[in-house]
Amino acid sequence: MSHMTRSRSLPPPPDTLLELEQEYTSILGLLDAPSAIQRLVIHVPELAGVETAFTGETDGRGQMILHQPVNLTERVEGLAAPMAASMGGQVFARRRTLWTSDYRTAAGITPRFKAAAEAEGLVAIIAVPMIHDGKVLGVLYGGNRQQTNFADRTVQALEHVATRMMTAQIVAERARRAAEVAVQEERCRLALDLHDSVGAMLFTLRAGIQRLCDEPALDLHVRTRLSALEQQAAEASAALRGSLHVLHAPPAQVALDVALRGHCRAFADRTGVEAQVITLNDPPPLPRSRIVALADTTREALLNVEKHAHAQHVVVSVFAARDGVSVAISDDGVGLDEDYARGDGLGLAAMSERIARVGGTVGIGPNEDNGDGVTVQAWVPV
Repeated sequence: MSHMTRSRSLPPPPDTLLELEQEYTSILGLLDAPSAIQRLVIHVPELAGVETAFTGETDGRGQMILHQPVNLTERVEGLAAPMAASMGGQVFARRRTLWTSDYRTAAGITPRFKAAAEAEGLVAIIAVPMIHDGKVLGVLYGGNRQQTNFADRTVQALEHVATRMMTAQIVAERARRAAEVAVQEERCRLALDLHDSVGAMLFTLRAGIQRLCDEPALDLHVRTRLSALEQQAAEASAALRGSLHVLHAPPAQVALDVALRGHCRAFADRTGVEAQVITLNDPPPLPRSRIVALADTTREALLNVEKHAHAQHVVVSVFAARDGVSVAISDDGVGLDEDYARGDGLGLAAMSERIARVGGTVGIGPNEDNGDGVTVQAWVPV
């Protein structure tokens, strides 16, 4: 990128980062990730001392797509070009900030993007990677309508905003995921309630009709009508079972969370001990057999906490690790005794066998922080 300049960009005011923190706090209440990003990008010109701003993301097919223009016309929204022929694509590849004092003369930029910049009067452009968990997820751009040597403070402010954007997006996505899990939990609860109430009523109704049909002196016409009612009750029961199956089967993306939260809720109801599920990052969807293996192992570990640990609190952590998904069940109980060490009390052999059938592993040991309590960790491949 060219660094020939005629002027320097103005640094942001001293209190701009504080203002960003205040704005960021309000954004975390949003559940919609695009809205969270949009709320932040609007303030980029003021916070970073640039005239314009916009974002870029890859479409997964080698294209850089521009979004959310600030102080620019709507023609910028949705503008696409090959990754290899755009500044944003180079930022993706190099994983670092790039800028040019004169975009019009910069090499390796698609004519489509240059034409759009000329139409908007943009001259100097800076692009900052938006990185989370070691991955570049997007690009934040700033621009001026005159040649500019972007000051270090401007670069730092943009990078700070980009970091906050990624954090806000991840928080929003996890909040959305938590909301989806809550919805699925409610669907499961509703399915169980319908099974116990409407399902039981239909069973009782059908059984009563069958007993009436068995009466030897029953009129043939009445018997025929009762048989038709019995058939209708059987069809209603079948339809209910189908609906309950749909209600009770969560999508693959949240199935593990729903199962783990169900086991933790049952554990807390039985014992009065708080059990919390924490999703540390975004694990990939798993086949049902591996979800069942992790959920069953968690249930077994919670049963053994109930029997042996005398714990006051349990945390079940879910996270992506080593091309797979791990679930760690940690308690603050009495720690490992001889039975624990041998694996007898925890049923470690049974848990290991269950996980091994789907290609995973199980480990057990004292908690790393202070040695109090035990952590059981199960891992399965994707």
